[in-house]
Amino acid sequence: MNSREAAETALGVAGIWLIVSRIPDFGTSLVLWPVGPDGTLHWIGVIHFVLVAGSGLGLLLFRHRIASWLVAQPAALSGSTAGVQAAAFSVVGVALLAHGLADLLGRLAMALPSWSGVSLTWLAVAIAQTLVGLGLFYGAGRLAAFWQRRATIKS
Repeated sequence: MNSREAAETALGVAGIWLIVSRIPDFGTSLVLWPVGPDGTLHWIGVIHFVLVAGSGLGLLLFRHRIASWLVAQPAALSGSTAGVQAAAFSVVGVALLAHGLADLLGRLAMALPSWSGVSLTWLAVAIAQTLVGLGLFYGAGRLAAFWQRRATIKS
């Protein structure tokens, strides 16, 4: 692997991170609060998700071009691409897990004085984020292997 391939891998993982990090918030907000009191869809959440997911998709699709701009002269690196990808996916999973747990614990701490305001809908985003983080962390090797198979088929 050379430095340009490492940059491509990092850009691809960053793209996936942007998309995956917004899925729990977007999904739960559509399921739990799809419309406002006046009956209109919450467009702010939809627009925000589309912009962030579009940015992530752009990083995925244009990672080769962006990496060539970032790394003009590739240098050789040691290690396998799949290993770097698995490590990167694991780091993203841990970051998402930490963010989800912090949000969950913060919500529970705010609810301590009055447990009457605690509901599954109020905790759903934090729980979903935590579960996606766990899935990424534990599934990093399989995700990297899938990515490698896809890259092999493509070339």
